Amino acid sequence: MDHDVIVVGGGPGGAMAARTCAEKGLRVLLLEKEEVPRYKACGGAVSWKALKLIGPIDDVKPQYMCYGATIHSPAMRQSSQKIKEAASILVFRDSFDHFLLKQAQNSGAVINTGEKVISVNITDERVHVVTTKGEHAAKILIGADGVNSTVARETGLRKKWEPQGYGICIETEIALSSEDAERCILDKELIEAYFLKSRGYGWVFPKGNIMSVGIGLWKPSNMKPAQAFDEFISFLSKEKGVDLAAHIDHRFIHRVPVGGMNRNTYGEKVLLVGDAAGFVDPFLGEGIYYAVASGVTAGEVAAEAIYTGTDLSSYRKRCDSLFNNDLHTAFKFGNAFHEHIEKIFYLFDKDPELFKMYVLTGKGVYGYREYIKRSVLRTPVTLLKIVESMFKTAKE
Repeated sequence: MDHDVIVVGGGPGGAMAARTCAEKGLRVLLLEKEEVPRYKACGGAVSWKALKLIGPIDDVKPQYMCYGATIHSPAMRQSSQKIKEAASILVFRDSFDHFLLKQAQNSGAVINTGEKVISVNITDERVHVVTTKGEHAAKILIGADGVNSTVARETGLRKKWEPQGYGICIETEIALSSEDAERCILDKELIEAYFLKSRGYGWVFPKGNIMSVGIGLWKPSNMKPAQAFDEFISFLSKEKGVDLAAHIDHRFIHRVPVGGMNRNTYGEKVLLVGDAAGFVDPFLGEGIYYAVASGVTAGEVAAEAIYTGTDLSSYRKRCDSLFNNDLHTAFKFGNAFHEHIEKIFYLFDKDPELFKMYVLTGKGVYGYREYIKRSVLRTPVTLLKIVESMFKTAKE
């Protein structure tokens, strides 16, 4: 069959791209290699800024409100902030992704699950997509198929990631008894983060009696991911007085792209969104908002191209303006944070408003540039030295 747009990948980016295209009257086919609902390893924090684009998600069950975070430095300095209104909603990705796909389907998109893309061929008139179940053609192809994107590889937009262009995450979900949950979860309305001596951090996302637990390591790292994960679980077990390792059935390891780098995100008849494009917070590894935002933008640009005959070059400009320029700043911020981490935690301790503003940044009230500007105005001498070091490191 011939379509206006084919979207590859049924995560948040692909679902929002398909929904946007369908709402604009385009004939849309979304191809998802797995049957849905399907498990997806992810902390599942859907930020306020993502919800502004998605709209109400009341049908996603279960969900848990998150009002802030408690974070720890490698030396175990601690900062904690809880704001009045929710910063994010914690969900399980199987329910959340299924909800977004149903929204796209209700808007008119055709959703084919259990159909994996094998190859892509671009001709003068069409993009031809060969799958495990047949062949499809469209005017425009949107690749939302994750860090190992077949679309990016097949279209030549990216053959492989840069040597330091991705990190490694290992995640699991730990189901606890009510008694153990009370002992393990400091506050059911706060996420926990533990920054490592190596470049990365471990996290705990509370979801009722279930904890989504994991670590993320950015390069360069002197730790092996599996070893770092085991050490983090051992550390948490001692801290919380519960043998968490005994509750782990499966662990999931995957790559996460480092956002904030200059990459090809579009080509002739092709757009990349979300992880496939490398749109991930390079400090915390958060990707849902960037998948949603780039998916909506890709849908808008694709519709304009089909209806008016314009090319796809505006996609990069819009993504840069909307969030990618801020990801460049986040990349520099991450370098400075890890280089001066204990000093920054000292500042958080002396001026809690600094960390509160960062919680609001995660929520989406501020971007990284605005956050740095506001922080410098509060503690100018120390933070100006850190910012100066940040940009010096970035140039090197």
